[in-house]
Amino acid sequence: MTAASAASGASAASAGGPRPASAGLRRVHAQILRQLALMAELARGPEAELAARAPAVSGWSVAEQLEHLVLVDRAVLKSVRHILDDPRRQPAPPAPPGINLLGRVVLGTGFIPRGRARTMPHFQPGAPAAAAAGASGVGIVGIEEIEREVRELAPRLGELEAGGGRSRHPLFGGLGGRQWLRFVTVHHHHHLKIVRDIRRARGLATAGLPSR
Repeated sequence: MTAASAASGASAASAGGPRPASAGLRRVHAQILRQLALMAELARGPEAELAARAPAVSGWSVAEQLEHLVLVDRAVLKSVRHILDDPRRQPAPPAPPGINLLGRVVLGTGFIPRGRARTMPHFQPGAPAAAAAGASGVGIVGIEEIEREVRELAPRLGELEAGGGRSRHPLFGGLGGRQWLRFVTVHHHHHLKIVRDIRRARGLATAGLPSR
């Protein structure tokens, strides 16, 4: 968390403790942590399994799927911090009024169709953003960094849920804090299913990966 986030959190605590979050948002937060634990387990696996590819499933290897998830998670957490630091401020250009129809469908169903959307260049494996972080920054170290930040959000989930701030998603419109966390679970699930299918195609175990 940033110094501003910490100061804001301390202020909220001194005013009567953290704002309680809904059971639904707490479940989303717990799901993200479970997904990150699975990603960390995969990242610690044998190099040959991380390098596994199945072109009929995806052009990216297992390691590249994980790298992409770390890059996207970092961007999402930046948006979440922005909302917590100053929920009234809008980014430039201003975010749209709210989530659009596509975003509602994807977050509502939890389903992202494969091969329909093109990944933005700076979220692609091997992108300059990833290279600048270093190999360890998008592997297990990167996943552990994301996990720490997600855990640190726990006492501020209610504040995030109640805030009116939004940040722009390139396809889904202006997302609030709760919607950003829901997006993380859906996006993780989508790529972990791809990892499952790559491993299945290579004759590797898929225990723990999404079944559907």
